[in-house]
Amino acid sequence: MNPEVASIRAYFYKLFPCKVYTKEVPEKFTVPSMYFPPPFALNSNDTLSTFLKTYSLPVKLFHEDSQQANNEAERIADVVNSKKGLIPLVDKTGAVTGEYVRISRIENRIADSGVAIIQVTWDSRYFYEKEEYTPLQNIGVDSGVK
Repeated sequence: MNPEVASIRAYFYKLFPCKVYTKEVPEKFTVPSMYFPPPFALNSNDTLSTFLKTYSLPVKLFHEDSQQANNEAERIADVVNSKKGLIPLVDKTGAVTGEYVRISRIENRIADSGVAIIQVTWDSRYFYEKEEYTPLQNIGVDSGVK
């Protein structure tokens, strides 16, 4: 799993402790709860040594009614915005690493009866693979004076 998604999930859970679904939401699901699907990504060039992936994660928040779901979604979005969009990264054990993921955009909306969506967007940079090569060794230069 993407460590950024795991960190966002842990952060949202800390703000709204409830049942979290990561695979599929069962037919009889717990209310309140959140569903974290896999994010989708758009790839683009970034620098000469990196490429950029813009991730978008539509988190579904389920509650008793649409208003309560939207209120919780808005509260979560407000907390993220009040922290300048910085969410602490966590490792596999859940410990904070000291690094952050910066959320570039977060929005919420009512999706269905008792369902709100928190749309989270962020950018990640990855290094290109470098080609292996043998470095030059012992170069001799013959030159003469004319």
